[in-house]
Amino acid sequence: MTTDAAELQRIFTSASLGMAAYRSWALQARRERRINIARLLEALGAVKMVRAEVAFRDLGEMGVTTRNVECALGGLEPEAIATGPVTATSPIARDLLKRAKHALAENRDLRADEIGDLFVCTSCGNLQESKVATTCPVCGTVAEAHKAFRAIESMGTLGPHGIMHFLEHGEEAIRKLAQGIDETLLETPITPRDISFKELVGHLADMDAVFRERAWLILETNQPELPPAHPPRLDAAVLYRSYPLAEILERYHASRKQTLSLLRGLTSAAWHRTGHHEMYGDIDLLHQGNWVVNHERGHLVELAQMRHDLLTSIPHEPEAELNTPVVDEINEGE
Repeated sequence: MTTDAAELQRIFTSASLGMAAYRSWALQARRERRINIARLLEALGAVKMVRAEVAFRDLGEMGVTTRNVECALGGLEPEAIATGPVTATSPIARDLLKRAKHALAENRDLRADEIGDLFVCTSCGNLQESKVATTCPVCGTVAEAHKAFRAIESMGTLGPHGIMHFLEHGEEAIRKLAQGIDETLLETPITPRDISFKELVGHLADMDAVFRERAWLILETNQPELPPAHPPRLDAAVLYRSYPLAEILERYHASRKQTLSLLRGLTSAAWHRTGHHEMYGDIDLLHQGNWVVNHERGHLVELAQMRHDLLTSIPHEPEAELNTPVVDEINEGE
C-alpha cells in the first residue's frame, strides 16, 4: 500500500468511526429531548460521512453497481489502522461541542442564540454555521449543494396532511395497544424506565394539551413568545397509574378532539405562522406539529414494546397478538 493509499485508508476508517459515533450520540440526544444538540451531532456526523465517502471513492472502492454488489457479497475487509481521534477534529467542531457541554452543565439544551443553522458541504465535508457562503471556502462547491441542518426543520419535515393523518389515528393506535390487557398489568411499571402503560398514555394526553396551547398562540396572536418552560415531564405522570384506563383514554380523546378541531381546515399560510421559542428561535406551526408527532410516535413505539413484554410475561390467547404493526411510519415531506 502506498503512503497516499495508507492515508486514504486512515481517513476512511477514522471518518467512518466518527460518523457512527456522532449518529449514535445524536439518537441519544433526541431521546433526551436535547434537540439542538442532536442537530449539532447530526451535522458533525454528516461531515464525517462526506469525508468517508470521498476517501472511499479515492481508494477506488466505488465502481459501477454490479461491481459494488460483488464486493459487498465478497465481504469488504479493511486493514486494521491506527486512526487517532475520530471526533472533534476541527476547530469549529470543538467550538460547537464546547457550547453543548456548557449547556448540558446547566441541564438544558442549546438555546437558539447559542447555535445557528448548520451547513455541510456535500463535496468535502466543510462545516459552516448560521449561513453558507456563495461557495464552499474549501472546495468551491455551490451553496445549493450543501446539506442544511436548520432549527426550524429539526423536528421533521411533515406537511399539514402528514401531521393531521398521524394525529387523527393516535387514539386508535393506543386503544389497539391496550386491547386485551388486564387493568392491573397496565398500571405495572416496566423496566428499564420503571413506568407503566397508563402513565405513558396520560403523558400523551398532557403533551397534546401543551401542543394545542402553543398552536393557539401561534394562530391567534402575532409572533407570540411561546411558553419557555419545559412541557410536563414523564415522571409527573405517575399519578395516572391509579386511574382507570377508560378515564385516561377519555382525557386523551377530549384533548385530541379539541386539537384536531383547532387545526382542521387551516390554510398553508396558517401553518406557516410563527412564534418565538427560547430553544428553537422563530418557528412555525409546522415545526410544532412535527414536534408533537415525533414525540407521540416515540412513545407509541414504547407502548407497543410494553404490550409485547406484558403479554410475554403471562399466558394469553393467540388472538391477543396484533398481526400488523399499529404505529404508522412517518413519511418525511408528506
